[in-house]
Amino acid sequence: MSFAVAKLGNTKILIHISFLLAAIVMIGAGYTLYFVVFAGSLLVHEMGHLIAAAFLETEISEIEIWAFGAVGRLEGAWQIEPWSEAMIAISGPMQSALLAVLGVLGYHGYAAMAPGLYASGQFPLLQFLIRVNLGLLAVNLLPCLPLDGGRFFRAQLSLKLGYKEASYQLSKLGVFVGVCLCILGSVGLITGGRWFSLVILGPLLIWSAIEERNMVSFNNILALLARSRRLAQTGALPVEELMVSEKARVKELVHRLRPSRYYVLLVVDRQMNLLGSVSETVLLEAFYKGLTDLKVRDLLSSSQ
Repeated sequence: MSFAVAKLGNTKILIHISFLLAAIVMIGAGYTLYFVVFAGSLLVHEMGHLIAAAFLETEISEIEIWAFGAVGRLEGAWQIEPWSEAMIAISGPMQSALLAVLGVLGYHGYAAMAPGLYASGQFPLLQFLIRVNLGLLAVNLLPCLPLDGGRFFRAQLSLKLGYKEASYQLSKLGVFVGVCLCILGSVGLITGGRWFSLVILGPLLIWSAIEERNMVSFNNILALLARSRRLAQTGALPVEELMVSEKARVKELVHRLRPSRYYVLLVVDRQMNLLGSVSETVLLEAFYKGLTDLKVRDLLSSSQ
């Protein structure tokens, strides 16, 4: 359950109920400043994704903020080259790592400049900043959806399995990892270990992974609706023609597309004779179903 609270350009900002509960608990317990540090760390993490997406001319349609972090969803994720989606996915953890490093340097820098005044634990907020960002880095590098590590690996798996199947598999892995975290957290509670917080993280990861899996079936429809909405707002949508060989495969062509325009593929033979045209919609449907090795000439009948 999420609530829309703001919009940055074309990116919708959603607050998940788990984040609201975490805010209420932390502020109610008198840890307001700690909550500000936590929320600020999430903001910097997500700004890394937004900056990378803008640099690669890709839009993030929405950011959903959970208690364990935030989940960014790319518009037309299957239309992006694997290395581009990987760069966008990894940019958030890189920002968290940078914040953690800056915190460590600041913490030890003060100790070096004023050794006589320094005492361990003297800067609890700075220590908390370091722990939060190291935690965001570690959690988001897990190779499962909806975490950044899962989006990194989905970009690679989609070339072999298709976007839909890759999303399903990595969402299942997210549920499995969540269960493992719950078990480790329970062991921590029983033995007094320091990883008892995993009891909270595990269920949240399971919850978000299930939501991600359920959304996969609607992603294609949502993308088409978003494009239709943009057409209704602007009255026109740029159309671009691409001349492609009849032997070109779906996985080779789909990453040439960009969400900002609509494409029509002109299919030609070796003598450059026009065999027919294939719409972007037909191409994306084939890719979405996992028909990544299908030759574009086999899609001509679907476009008639």
